[in-house]
Amino acid sequence: MAVAVVITFVGVLVFLSHALVGVFNRTGIPDVLWLLLIGIAIGPGFHLITPQQFGSVGPVFDTVTLILIIFESSLGLRLRDVKVALPGTASLTISSFIAVTLVVGALGLALHLGLWQAAILGVILGGNSPTVVVPLIKGLPLDSASGNILFLESVIGDVISIAICLALLQAGLMPHTHASALAGGIAASFAVATVAGGLAGVLWAAVLKRMRRLENALFTTPACVFVVYGASQILGLNGAIATLAFGIVLGNIEGLNAALAKRHISTVTLNEVEKIFFSEVVFLLKTFFFVYIGLNVQLTHWLWVSGGALIALLLLVARVPAVFATVRHSVPARDATYMAMMIPKGLAAAVLAGIVVQQNLPQGVLIENLVYSALFFSIVFTSVLVFIVRRTPIGGALERVFAWGQKPRAVPAATTAA
Repeated sequence: MAVAVVITFVGVLVFLSHALVGVFNRTGIPDVLWLLLIGIAIGPGFHLITPQQFGSVGPVFDTVTLILIIFESSLGLRLRDVKVALPGTASLTISSFIAVTLVVGALGLALHLGLWQAAILGVILGGNSPTVVVPLIKGLPLDSASGNILFLESVIGDVISIAICLALLQAGLMPHTHASALAGGIAASFAVATVAGGLAGVLWAAVLKRMRRLENALFTTPACVFVVYGASQILGLNGAIATLAFGIVLGNIEGLNAALAKRHISTVTLNEVEKIFFSEVVFLLKTFFFVYIGLNVQLTHWLWVSGGALIALLLLVARVPAVFATVRHSVPARDATYMAMMIPKGLAAAVLAGIVVQQNLPQGVLIENLVYSALFFSIVFTSVLVFIVRRTPIGGALERVFAWGQKPRAVPAATTAA
């Protein structure tokens, strides 16, 4: 009977997730918020399911979701769009990451964390989550350039959080390690991962046509994505960056065909059937991911709850001026308003919080619970703020703030049919 109930719940959840997308389109209330609340209800609310029942499958599920969301989103990025978006992405990512790290770290000190632990807390929450940002921007009326900036910022910010947090943990265990050596190691890992992922994209594009001759070949590309990510991690490189480069190269391989043909390399990209398949897989994974995140939220201690809510507010305090100072003049005011509301944390923050506890860091349990609470409130705040911007007069007022000082944008001349 228990198995039948679980199977029924899974089926109902899939139907419900499609309905929630429609609710998002009509009302502006993001579906991820409802999925998160469902997870809280069946987990810490009514104690029907616990994260421990997933065992080691839970963290693997998190990582699989992250990998496929990054890959599926990067397929749609054109190289020229990446080139245009990179300056805005770099300025927004760096300024927002530094601002968040400073304000959250300061709160950590106020909560009597040590300087090292406060810095780790700030870094863990420094980047936005692509697993939350991507589903949101797909449902928002953003220019493609603005969407590209938000997507790239979320991926790069997540990666920076992971790299710097692990470096801080290493520095704590090896206090004589020089900061320049750590920074050099991070930069080298990023660069090599980018090259490795790009080369893997070219190689897969060259063999994909042959792989399609196999039966049930739709799963071969996801398998290749997993190999790229896993091999990069095993070699000490950054798997997320390698996956991003792999997807961008594979999605833009047609523009490289002329150069590759000179080397007698024939390539193809994903066809529409394969892209639709990936989109459906990512949709299902996203649905269960947010329910699983809700299962992990612990709202049983007043310090964790109030601390997480305060951190989420500080994330917003740091985010708004970062957007105002960097990309406000390069994107429409409405888009800048949406970008300023994007403060969600997700997979990387949750994983790093777990690593902190595994490393027996002093006050690690407090850091972990603050991160999970902040993760919950950051998603809630982002969802509510996106709704406010999209559906209430407050959104128009905020848009006028971000439009202050902007030059009027040229309106394309109307054309008449012959």
